[in-house]
Amino acid sequence: MMKIAKVNTIILLSLLFCGITYAQDSMQEEIKELKKKSNLIFNEGVRLAMEKEFIEAHKKFDQALFLNPDFDLPYVERAKIKLLDNDLDLAMKDIARAIEINDKLGEAFYVRAYIKMLMKDFQNSLTDFTHSIQKGYTVSEAYYYRGLMNFELKDYNSALIDFTMAVDKKYDFAYAYHERASTKRMLNDYQGAIHDYKQALSYDSTIVVAYDNMGSCKIKTGDFQGAIEDYTKAIQKDSEFYMAYLNRGGAYYQMSNYEAALNDFTKVTEIKKDYAPAYNNLGITKIKMENYLGAKNELDKAIELNPEYAEAYLNRGYANEFLGKFPEACADWKKALELGIQEAEKYITECE
Repeated sequence: MMKIAKVNTIILLSLLFCGITYAQDSMQEEIKELKKKSNLIFNEGVRLAMEKEFIEAHKKFDQALFLNPDFDLPYVERAKIKLLDNDLDLAMKDIARAIEINDKLGEAFYVRAYIKMLMKDFQNSLTDFTHSIQKGYTVSEAYYYRGLMNFELKDYNSALIDFTMAVDKKYDFAYAYHERASTKRMLNDYQGAIHDYKQALSYDSTIVVAYDNMGSCKIKTGDFQGAIEDYTKAIQKDSEFYMAYLNRGGAYYQMSNYEAALNDFTKVTEIKKDYAPAYNNLGITKIKMENYLGAKNELDKAIELNPEYAEAYLNRGYANEFLGKFPEACADWKKALELGIQEAEKYITECE
């Protein structure tokens, strides 16, 4: 009887272990099916997002994560949707979870870098864009945005390399050409900048600021007429582009066409009434036109709008001098010197 009992015990244990193995296999199959279903729902969410059905896409990503909470990609896509709603904190939480699950996912670092860029955390944004590239996310936009961060941090040589990488990967990337042009401008390569601004406009003529920036480069090369033509193109495309009026007025001023300059500076004050530099420029133009009282009134307005406007004090000093108001002129020059305009010092000497 003892032998029979022992045999039965062995059979029972054997059956028990078989049952455990069967249960584990069954559970693995269920997990596999859940992951498969989660993937299908995720792909449906991606399709909806591409069709700009963001609310429905978000629901699909929620469902995918409910079935598989350790699925990294839905967190990334959900974060992108939160970015569209400007919900940076929740987007950051989703990206943090994606990176926690998979710290080799380059796109997750790219999205986190983008969020940090929007938060103006440029140094950490730069670091994350670099991580995204190092982890294989080498799309043109990754280099473009890293270039923007280098530009913000005044590392213009690194920015130049990044924008070049961006256009190498995407030949018609208009904004990358535009930002590379601006980088060349900061490096005093004005001809190179003009070339890149033209390239940007050849791929996207709606980048109106490119005309304005190109005009400013032409000013640096002494091509005032060419600059005026560029500023005029910018104004034709956007009649409220007050900086283009301001810059065109500056070009006219340098060509001694004071009437045209006056018209452009006046237009700026009509579009943006509280823009102090426009009143300063009106003031110096009226000094050139020997309208000293008119100049003083304009410079009074510039200083009213910006009490720390050093150049306006310097220029009002000139106007007061021409009006015979020497104590007022001296007071203005002293204020200009206090605010950092060294040129005012030689006029103060005359006051003494």
